[in-house]
Amino acid sequence: MKRKIIAMVLACSMLVSTGCSANVAMNNDGKVTVDGVPIEEIAEGIEDIKNKPVETNGENENILTDLPTSWDLTDLYSDEEAFEADMKRVEELLPKIETLRGKLNTVDGLLKDLEDPDLVEIKAILNKGRMYTTFISSLDATDSWAKKASARYNDVYQKAIMAYAFEDTEIMGMPLDKRKEIFSDERLAPYAYVLKKYTDPDFKVLGEEAAKVQALMSQAVNNSDTHDIFDYVELQRPTFTYPDGTEGTLTDEVYLRIIESSEYDHEFRKELAGMRNAMRQPYANTYASLLEGQMRSYWADAQIKEFNSTLDAALYQSDVDSEVYERIIDFAHSMQPKVYEYYEMRKNLLGLDEMMLCDTCLPVSDYEPKEISYEDAVNIGRKGISAWGDEYLEAFDKIITSPHIDVYPSATKATGAYEYLLGKETTPYVLYNFNGSESYISTIVHEMGHAVYSELSAENQNVYNCEPTIFTQEVASTANEIMFNRYMIENAKTRDEKLFWLDKEIDLFINTIMGQCMYSEFEDYCYKTIEKGGSLEADAMSEKYAELLRQYYGDALTVTDEDGIGWAKVPHLYNDYYVYKYATSITYAASICNQVEEKGQDEIDAYLDFLKAGQTADPASLLTIAGVDPLSDDTYDSAGVLIGDLIDEFIEAAK
Repeated sequence: MKRKIIAMVLACSMLVSTGCSANVAMNNDGKVTVDGVPIEEIAEGIEDIKNKPVETNGENENILTDLPTSWDLTDLYSDEEAFEADMKRVEELLPKIETLRGKLNTVDGLLKDLEDPDLVEIKAILNKGRMYTTFISSLDATDSWAKKASARYNDVYQKAIMAYAFEDTEIMGMPLDKRKEIFSDERLAPYAYVLKKYTDPDFKVLGEEAAKVQALMSQAVNNSDTHDIFDYVELQRPTFTYPDGTEGTLTDEVYLRIIESSEYDHEFRKELAGMRNAMRQPYANTYASLLEGQMRSYWADAQIKEFNSTLDAALYQSDVDSEVYERIIDFAHSMQPKVYEYYEMRKNLLGLDEMMLCDTCLPVSDYEPKEISYEDAVNIGRKGISAWGDEYLEAFDKIITSPHIDVYPSATKATGAYEYLLGKETTPYVLYNFNGSESYISTIVHEMGHAVYSELSAENQNVYNCEPTIFTQEVASTANEIMFNRYMIENAKTRDEKLFWLDKEIDLFINTIMGQCMYSEFEDYCYKTIEKGGSLEADAMSEKYAELLRQYYGDALTVTDEDGIGWAKVPHLYNDYYVYKYATSITYAASICNQVEEKGQDEIDAYLDFLKAGQTADPASLLTIAGVDPLSDDTYDSAGVLIGDLIDEFIEAAK
């Protein structure tokens, strides 16, 4: 019963990938900087965010107050000694795994594997250890204890995987009829989905020794980390001059702030976009080699398991019908004409003769997001998703008021945002980098969508069924964003405010459907090149990427050949066929939100039942609980109508 031990959910963006670690350096004056900003300024800025007065416009009552803003990791381990004691405890218990050998051909033997207190303890400790090492690394990846603890955990985890290497081989050694008889026993019913693979005629297993070799080799190929270290830390960011004559360093965070601000003109944004592309271009072959190595490892694994393609292997692993992948790509293609209309209107509103990627984040109205406190942001977000009802909000409040939320950025903390829970020993943990802007509420409700899903799954399922996969997890997070944006649109006081939030919701759909499908088509091109015996050549990759940008965003957007290097910064390409799941999820979330608004309480109850179901079935079956069929035309038609109506409303409001 090997289980997926890690399931971190990371926030992502189509046009600007900000990475997952801060760029810490020392300038020529000997002062420490983070992303080009002196550390003293960061400390002052964080205090400003924390102490910012609440702005509610008289509408938002702060139901939740005195919210915790830092992780208390003592719920996992009180100190280093407690962590080490748990690692030793696993090592002491590992010989217990060997007592299962030769006994997995009976229901009693399988139940022992699933329910024996010592074996359950091994799994619980590994869950807790993975969470702990992830969190201390997120707070400071350069900390010596974080490095030591991660290395210690990885060593113990690999020992456990090696100890379990005989399990699949032994079970699959029985004839299929015998397996079907054993696994139909009602005593195994609570674990039906996790055991499903053993009665699947297409499930392939390696011999015990081969499985051990595979486990060892899986630790050896990790070009994803190499990419992140190179792109986020070691790649030298260029300096530039602001229009007022001051100097700056072009980090991803600085670039994002500039292209989102109406303070700077098109020519300045264009200049910085060119510098950003030029920064990575000299290393295009290095990026191509890193990505090719990672993709070849996935292709090798697919061949070992007798799949015809990496895509087939990834879909099988996710328990997703291949038609789902084909449908979401086709759906994205069908939406392209409407997206072209949107960008044409955006270009007109901005008064640009030429609109480029660096102009797509520019505000189209005079509405400026308010600067607000964290507590106010949480309460506004809570009100925006209150349509889910009291039971949902109870889980929301339980998590957000726990010391499992880390709110403010720091000099060493990972950037971005994520929610994380393994097992069911604690409430979920959430990481934010709250920036004091009203716009950040979308991130808060997104991650809390993940967190509430994890919490309701943990409360209602056993430890084997309580960790939803990314395929359904993103449904829960994007459903929250959709509901929140609708709330802000409906409660807008002015045309400019309405236009701002309409643009936000359209941007959410475009980034998550169009952007991620574009990534996925690029990814598919790369895998097919490798599978046909070719190699990834940087120039051809950049040409393909620029071609896809033009196809997805239309003539209103000027895409330069230099924009083609954009693939090099995308970390999600290092996970096999991962990005399309964001697109499917928001499509299904849109369908769920539409049903809730049109019908009411029965649909809300169905959605909560979906959240409580955890991972008790394949994703398609789980989604049917919430009234969504991933293979139905109605699902995609509904999402298409929603997005089309939003764009029409945006165009009408703009006029």
